[in-house]
Amino acid sequence: MARPYQKANIPGPEQGTSVYDPKVMANLLKDDKKKVFVIGSESLTWELGGKKVADYFIEITKKLDCHVISTGHTYKYLKDKIPKDKLWDMSLINATGRLVDKDWKGLDGKGQYSMAIFGGHLVYYVSQALSRLKNFQNYLRLVELDKFSHPNARFSLPNFSDDDWKDFLEKLIEYL
Repeated sequence: MARPYQKANIPGPEQGTSVYDPKVMANLLKDDKKKVFVIGSESLTWELGGKKVADYFIEITKKLDCHVISTGHTYKYLKDKIPKDKLWDMSLINATGRLVDKDWKGLDGKGQYSMAIFGGHLVYYVSQALSRLKNFQNYLRLVELDKFSHPNARFSLPNFSDDDWKDFLEKLIEYL
């Protein structure tokens, strides 16, 4: 397990695992669970080799054929790149509240999700959302694809450099 990116992020007795190998992450994501990908607005400002991180996440969502929640102002960028029946606009706090609600029937009304994937959020903001999800529900597998280690996610990346993160995301997309 990599050290949490935020030094004061003390997750309690249960900590997530850092995934260093994109092939392992691809196998975790390919699981046939019902998934939702929550994409944050930082993915529009972060670039890897001149390509927006949001574009990597778009490729991943298309390979996984999963629902997407856009937070912040990402909807405007994503609406022409992701089919309308797969894309919803919602705040991270609202999405977290719904995901922790065991009676919520999902964005499509067909049942709660089994996996929630996060990416493109400020570290301290998503860390609190992941903490709530980890501690107040037991049916959702949490995955974080930003370059920072998040101990509250069941699976996250280690603290990657931008070059390592770019390489990881490209290989992940290839393996999906």
